[in-house]
Amino acid sequence: MKKKNYTAIANIVIIILIVVVFAGIQFNEFSFYKETARNQAQNDVGLTSIDIKSRITSISSEQRVASQMMANDIFLKEWCNKETSDVNSEHAKQLYGYLNEYKEKYNYDVVFFVSNKTYNYYYDGGLNKVISKDDDFDIWYFNFLDLNQEYDIQIDHDEVNDFSVTLFVNCLVLNEAGDIAGVVGVGQKIDDFESSVNEIIESFDINVCIVNTGNAHNSFTGSSGVYKTAEDAANELGISKEDVLMDVGSNGHVWTNGNKITSVQKNEDLKWNIIVQKDISDEISELLKRSYMRVTFLIIIIVLYILVSFTFLKKIRDLNSIAENTDEFTGLFNNKLFKERFDKRHNAKLKKHVKETAGSLFILDVDDFKSFNDTFGHLYGNTVLKTMANELKDSVGDDGELCRWGGDEFVGEIYEEPEIALSILNGALENLKHKDTKMPITFSCGICKIDSRLSLADNLKMADKALYKSKEKGKKCCTIWERNGNE
Repeated sequence: MKKKNYTAIANIVIIILIVVVFAGIQFNEFSFYKETARNQAQNDVGLTSIDIKSRITSISSEQRVASQMMANDIFLKEWCNKETSDVNSEHAKQLYGYLNEYKEKYNYDVVFFVSNKTYNYYYDGGLNKVISKDDDFDIWYFNFLDLNQEYDIQIDHDEVNDFSVTLFVNCLVLNEAGDIAGVVGVGQKIDDFESSVNEIIESFDINVCIVNTGNAHNSFTGSSGVYKTAEDAANELGISKEDVLMDVGSNGHVWTNGNKITSVQKNEDLKWNIIVQKDISDEISELLKRSYMRVTFLIIIIVLYILVSFTFLKKIRDLNSIAENTDEFTGLFNNKLFKERFDKRHNAKLKKHVKETAGSLFILDVDDFKSFNDTFGHLYGNTVLKTMANELKDSVGDDGELCRWGGDEFVGEIYEEPEIALSILNGALENLKHKDTKMPITFSCGICKIDSRLSLADNLKMADKALYKSKEKGKKCCTIWERNGNE
């Protein structure tokens, strides 16, 4: 009898070993083919992004050379020295003819010069307008001057040609003293540019987005074809805005997320990021269709393991709950854990229908946080968030609980009346203002007295109304929500 038991046990062990070994072989085979497909896709998107980088450089290089030739032309410099306000003079007509020669020679859609002395926008057909900082269509000029660089390349609307979407190359013109005389440039509709890229897209079944990372911003804030805003590119590709705008240097960067392979190449000359993405889901599905059937044994083993270990894993999850729901970056709770702890603290009061409780809820965000990222980079923006979190922790201490709600937004509870909470938060605000930072760090805050009959979401609505009032006051302040005063 015992022998039979031993045999049965041995058979079971052998069967388990066979299943495990077989499943391991199948899993390795599955992993091998999948990795092979990914490696091929990584190679494809990497080479394709380099190819696109080369093509768009070739497309724009002629425009850039022509613009630089004009910017360094002695004729243009001497013309600037003698410029008058008479746009119909023989002197002005010499400039119109000069610009028109370049237009006809290279078949551009527009050739222009903007004088820094008169702000006149001359083009191959005459005077277009007098530019102004108050005109949205003219902001490109002043933004370009602020860049303090020789040239930039951008997509914008062409006012001369029915506001068509056009690829412009702008070059700085300096007089003999080295002062800015104006900006000269050429424009070409992006039809040919997009046609070249679309050929690649169709040939390789990929997704391509091209994003401005360093050229002057202008009135063209939308997307056109493959030329995207950072936000639109991130949404279309399913990646973060930070990934879209990352500085990858001359070697580029390729990464895998699931079955999507993404490559970012930076064109230093054009100051564009070329993002190429390929989804290999179909290839993997077709390649490994039969392998999926053979890994059924592995799935069965995994399911059995999950059933047996469910309780154990649940206990592990409970033990790790706080660690997993603590924001590693700031050391604060995340919003999920904050909600759970808030509900637990106020659950008894909710059941007893207690309306008011000795506690205040606040919500705040960093004033003009985007300016930190845009001016000093995202790494410094991260430092701002750390500074904010540390100051809040020091100010609130053991008298409350904090969390990073998301982005630059923080939520917390202070176990005091709103007036005391206001004093604590105002103190934090003052401390932040006096810190040695590249730009003053301030925040706008809304405070409300906690109503224990309401959920956290409803209490937050009251605090959020107060936050809105703080922003209306000009930010950099804290406001207490009052029913009769703020509603």
